[in-house]
Amino acid sequence: MLENILFYFVFLSQILLISFYYPGQILNRISYVLKTFPPSEYPKLYPKNNNYYKTGLQVFKVLNIIILTIGLMLLIVIGLWDSSSDGMVSEAIPVVYFFIQMVPLVLMELSGFAYFKMMRKADERTTRKAQLQPRRLFDYVSPAVVAVAIFMFIACIAFFYSINQFRIHPGNDTFIITITLILSNFLFAGIIFWNLYGKKLDPYQDGKDRQKQVKLTVKSLVFVSIVASAFLITFKAINEFNLDYFEPVFMSLYFQFIIFIGLGYMLRKQHIEDINFEVYKADVPLQR
Repeated sequence: MLENILFYFVFLSQILLISFYYPGQILNRISYVLKTFPPSEYPKLYPKNNNYYKTGLQVFKVLNIIILTIGLMLLIVIGLWDSSSDGMVSEAIPVVYFFIQMVPLVLMELSGFAYFKMMRKADERTTRKAQLQPRRLFDYVSPAVVAVAIFMFIACIAFFYSINQFRIHPGNDTFIITITLILSNFLFAGIIFWNLYGKKLDPYQDGKDRQKQVKLTVKSLVFVSIVASAFLITFKAINEFNLDYFEPVFMSLYFQFIIFIGLGYMLRKQHIEDINFEVYKADVPLQR
C-alpha cells in the first residue's frame, strides 16, 4: 500500500536520525573533549579516572548499535508482513520503538547528574564568586514565542472541546488531552524554573556558558510545548477525516521533529569550541 511504503521511508529516517546520527554527534563531541582537554591539564573536568568516561562512551555506543539493529530488523519484518497482508501498520510501532531509542539518552542524562554530583563533591573551594545576572523568563525567550505556546495550549483544548460537542468528562478525549497538556507543560515549566533559579550542576561552569545553556534549554522546551499542542490537534484531525493509514507516518515524523527541536537544537547551537574550558584548569581562578 502507498501509505505503508511512505511509512518505510519515514520510519527508516527515525531509526537513523535518533539511533545513528545524533548518537554519533554526541560521541564525537565527548571524544573531542577527552582528547583535547586531558585530565593532566584539566583535572577539575574529571572527578573520576579517565577510563570511567571511556567505558561510559562504549556502553552508549553499543546500546545505540543494538537499538539501530533492532530497528532495521523491525523494518524488514514489517516489509515481509506487508507483502502478504492488506492490513495497515500500527501507529504503536514508531511509539514503542521511540521509547526504546530514548533508553541510551536517558541513561546518559542520569549519568550526567551523577557526574556533576561527583564534581561538586570534589570541589574543595571555600569561597566562590557569584555572577549577578537577571534570571527572568523573557531574558531567554521572546514574549511572542511564549504567547504562541500559551495560545496553542488553549487552542488545543478548545479544539478537543468542540470536537466532543462541548462536553468534558472523565474518559473523553477532551478530559484526557487537558490533563496530559497540563501535566506536560507543568513539567516543562518546572524544568525551566529550575534552570532559571536552581543551583547549577557544574560548580566550575563559566557564567557565559551557563547563560547560553539556560537560554537553549528554555527555548527548546517552549518550542516543544508548541509542537506538542500542534501535534495533538493534527492527530485528532487525521482521525476525524478517517485518514488512519497515515497515523504511523505522522507519529514517526512527530518524534523526529521533537528530537530535532530538542536535542538537535542544543547540539546545533552549543559548539564545543565556544565553551570556556579554562575554568577546569587547576591553576586558574574559578568563577561561578
